[in-house]
Amino acid sequence: MKKQLFFLVGVVVVVVVFGGADEERKDAFLDTFGGEYGYRESLNTSFDAFVSKELGGRLAGDTYLDWAASALYTESQIDEIAGDLKGTLYGNPHSLSASSTRSTEAVEAARLQILEYLGASPDEYEVIFTRSCTDSLRLVAETFPWRPGGEFKYLVQNHNSVLGIRDVARERGARASAVEPGDVEAWLADLGGTEELSLFAYPGEENFAGEMFPMEWAAEVVARQTRWRALVDVAKLAATHPINLTKTPVDFATLSFYKLFGAPTGVGALVARRATAEELTKCYWGGGSVSLAGAGRAPEDDLRVLKSRICERFEDGTVSFLGIAMLRHGFNALSRVGGPREIQKHVKTLADYLDDRLRALRHANGELLVVVYGPEDRRGSTKGPVVNFNVRKSDGDLVSHVDVMEAAAKAGIHVRAGAECNPGAAYDALGLPPTALNHLANDASLQGCGQGPAFVACPASQLGAEVSFASDPGASAWCATPDLSVMVPTGSLRASIGYLSTFQDVEALAAFLEAFKST
Repeated sequence: MKKQLFFLVGVVVVVVVFGGADEERKDAFLDTFGGEYGYRESLNTSFDAFVSKELGGRLAGDTYLDWAASALYTESQIDEIAGDLKGTLYGNPHSLSASSTRSTEAVEAARLQILEYLGASPDEYEVIFTRSCTDSLRLVAETFPWRPGGEFKYLVQNHNSVLGIRDVARERGARASAVEPGDVEAWLADLGGTEELSLFAYPGEENFAGEMFPMEWAAEVVARQTRWRALVDVAKLAATHPINLTKTPVDFATLSFYKLFGAPTGVGALVARRATAEELTKCYWGGGSVSLAGAGRAPEDDLRVLKSRICERFEDGTVSFLGIAMLRHGFNALSRVGGPREIQKHVKTLADYLDDRLRALRHANGELLVVVYGPEDRRGSTKGPVVNFNVRKSDGDLVSHVDVMEAAAKAGIHVRAGAECNPGAAYDALGLPPTALNHLANDASLQGCGQGPAFVACPASQLGAEVSFASDPGASAWCATPDLSVMVPTGSLRASIGYLSTFQDVEALAAFLEAFKST
């Protein structure tokens, strides 16, 4: 049964017809990707039937392509969680009662399962539970021994939560500087000692267009045994790609578990090499992280003894023991489809197809309908399952990403819009100069996440000759003369694919965008 939706984008009425996926198009897709699409070796049923059973009731016909923001939990996962909580008595782990011991055992089992998932040895790494990936990054920022003579070096394409470390480093006297991906190899080749401990941070996969960066960078820092330490944000990467911290060791890895399997939220982890974690210094301490403390009535009573075990030393207060105990059901959900190696194959088929599909869309006059950001050739291993784009009019001007996001929401398509909390990657791709950012900083309507102004005026002379919003070779730059003032987009749209995304999902997005074609 076909469904029609009518909605407005500016003054244009867009009609989208949703029906079954075009069979010829799907057959062609399966001819190309069928061997790696849909977990045929892992499931006892068809992939479409599996997804319908696990997600269909909640999606209710919608198309979910926002997996980089959050994975979706499955019906089986929630049934297991409910059965676990209904049938098991868990108590605060800071005791020796049966319920407390049960929680402690569940927390310890979760630590080992996380290390196994990341290919990390429990002899070398500790899992410190936090509220989120961001909370893990904050923990590193506040406990790293920053001093004058030390340095924080970070990749331009980091998430805001990594960029926030630079203010803490600078406040404590360390230097902070950004580095471009193309300059990292040369920097590593000359990597030398610094006066004080220093930190290099980057994402395993950036969350704007899905560009991936080598885990070997961190492994090189670890192997050189200098005063440098390496932090990799693997929150995005770990959801769809296998990681092996034994093969490519890091000093710190940060992640959130809702990014992997949807539930529970509010649980993250800092995975730290034991030797590096011993270098961290705490100021604040809370219940659970001390084995002995005095009330401070007198100097001799003003004491605190931190717990000797690294993970407990940094887990202030009571950990989210119910959420942590439920992590195993999320890992079970990923295991049902074969785990991260099979997930990587599946999501790559859909991302490659969607990328090709959107780049091929044209207006009647031959102009590109969609400009896709990121590498044009995504057949290598340097691009994750993300397609970031803007919609173009037939005259080459861009449609507001805010308007497209609102239209997509009305059509039941879940995508993300804005700069995706990644100013380095986003503004480089969009051609937004620093002067424009200063202008935006003074704009009271700026709210982020696709809710602020869609465009900002910039002098063409500030944009450079290579700024272009078309992927055609030979397409002319948006700005040709320095005296023009042009409207530069402040954001774009991101479609991100997850382990239960289907061909129908990506085809629904393509069909939605085709409705913007001019005749």
